[in-house]
Amino acid sequence: MSGLLEKPRSIRLRSFYGFGPEEDGYLGWTDEASRDRMLELVEDGDLFLIYGAATAETAKNERHRVLGFLQVEARAIRDTDKASPVGLKRKRENGWTDKWCHAMPVLRAWRVDEPMLLETIAPVTYRPEAGQAIAVWSPELTPSEIDLALKVKVTEVNVFGEAPVAETAAKKRPLAETFKPSKAFPGSFGERTSIYEDGPTHLYLARFDGDGFAVMGLSRPQFDKSDLLKIGVSNDIKRRLGELNCGFPPAAKGRWKIELISQLYDNKAAAETAEQIFKDRGHKELTSMGGEFFRGDRTRAQSIFASVPGASRFGGM
Repeated sequence: MSGLLEKPRSIRLRSFYGFGPEEDGYLGWTDEASRDRMLELVEDGDLFLIYGAATAETAKNERHRVLGFLQVEARAIRDTDKASPVGLKRKRENGWTDKWCHAMPVLRAWRVDEPMLLETIAPVTYRPEAGQAIAVWSPELTPSEIDLALKVKVTEVNVFGEAPVAETAAKKRPLAETFKPSKAFPGSFGERTSIYEDGPTHLYLARFDGDGFAVMGLSRPQFDKSDLLKIGVSNDIKRRLGELNCGFPPAAKGRWKIELISQLYDNKAAAETAEQIFKDRGHKELTSMGGEFFRGDRTRAQSIFASVPGASRFGGM
């Protein structure tokens, strides 16, 4: 899967009665042929703009409004493969058991934070008189409409069947910023109510020693040897490594491994400046996975790390 970086490859329209990826981790079609046709058109990582259908089943304040965005994996599944008990119960209670059964997985989701009519984002692609056809065919937004969609402020939300979103996930930020590397967290000033020890700090580069594609909920493409990588700073590398891996069960087949450690910078702020230098280059030469995470060639990442001022003398653990 490629990150969105400057602009997503494709955004398609799709109408829903509501927006609840926390319970329904799939995008479904009633007709298998419609789902299979869409599988021929989309690629892993493509987006769907979800808007409220103009029907009685949709809350009045959500009809014709942009509700959120879903990122999909181009793979055939059934709704039951990625639906919560609550989601399946709602389908039964509403008589929708036979609807939207032919699906593809949703990997990530963002809820729109501001009331917005669909016409303001898709003035060319969306036509009210063609609502039924749009629901079936999910047309692509034009390049100018994608530019408008990328300005919409969103908050990333959980997707059923996927790992919970991190505390650092996007909140009320333009969609365009979602997959760009985050800025290094700035040092704080003034009185603090918690104990904080500033001082010599390392920059580190970690690699996921295992199937990084599986962590992202994807299948590894044939011949793809790229790694899942993380850049960060810490004044205690051994402790940080433990923190990175504490959420994995003992039998897990993958772990983070800190491969490169810089010399000590004078303080956290200096290390964060170095971290941002890596992110800026990584944004161009690797694939950003959001925040401090990247996917790409391990050797290329090591080369970028070595080029960061102050990181010329390094080791691993």
